[in-house]
Amino acid sequence: MRKLRFEYSMELKFSSPVSSHYFALRCVPGDSLRQKIELKKCQVTPADYTGAAEDGFGNLKLSGCCRAPHDTFSYHVAGTAWTEGMGVWKCPLHPMYRYPSAYTRFDPEVVRFSEAVRDECRKESAETVLEKAVCAMHYLHVHFEYMPGVTDVSTTAAQALAIGKGVCQDYAHIMIAVMRYMKIPARYVNGLMIGEGATHAWTEVYTDGGWYGLDPTNDLHIDEYYISLAHGRDYGDCIVDRGIFLGNASQEQKIYVNVEEIKDGRDSCVNGTAGGREADDP
Repeated sequence: MRKLRFEYSMELKFSSPVSSHYFALRCVPGDSLRQKIELKKCQVTPADYTGAAEDGFGNLKLSGCCRAPHDTFSYHVAGTAWTEGMGVWKCPLHPMYRYPSAYTRFDPEVVRFSEAVRDECRKESAETVLEKAVCAMHYLHVHFEYMPGVTDVSTTAAQALAIGKGVCQDYAHIMIAVMRYMKIPARYVNGLMIGEGATHAWTEVYTDGGWYGLDPTNDLHIDEYYISLAHGRDYGDCIVDRGIFLGNASQEQKIYVNVEEIKDGRDSCVNGTAGGREADDP
């Protein structure tokens, strides 16, 4: 088990004041089988009120509203996480994780790539669910290029494969699509990774009665240096910040994420890279 200090902040600037701003945030990590959270700070500004509840996937969601005109919106979350990694976290399987979703449809690009992964699994004699998942992760890491700016939050797995480049969200969607094509349940996870940067996304596969995490962007097993925020069928189920407002304004967003390991009573930062995409604008 590791002890991590985390900080996550987002600031949204509007080009002109907006009002009646209703928001739903999945920016606060919650307790689970692999992590325990001690929240030190959770501030949303401006907000007339905020309320916390679990969504349909079991993620912690903050909802609220700011009715008065405002030209900035921000949240700041900080605390301590005790994490475990590289384990199977026992949980009943919901059937929805077996089937294609909006971002992971079995379009021709996904089918072709999945068949190539199947061939690679046979070549590598990968037989168990985890062996096949790790083989798929390695194959994707080698045959897909990390490049920010060529995809966006609406890009599907098939569209990213057609481009051959993308970011962590695209890696996760492709991995999920391939797993489901191969009859292996899989789900999308977003969260924080050791180091300084932005939010990150990865994949969990269902094996031996529980979920096991893999990070295809970095070709890594999910260890103690990851903090989960939310999970779902794909990105659409666990958007970090979503909202609606009245007003005609453009938006500029700034994200700051920092995760450090705490050792022997002292904060010791282990550098890393999230390879992520910044969270959505409300």
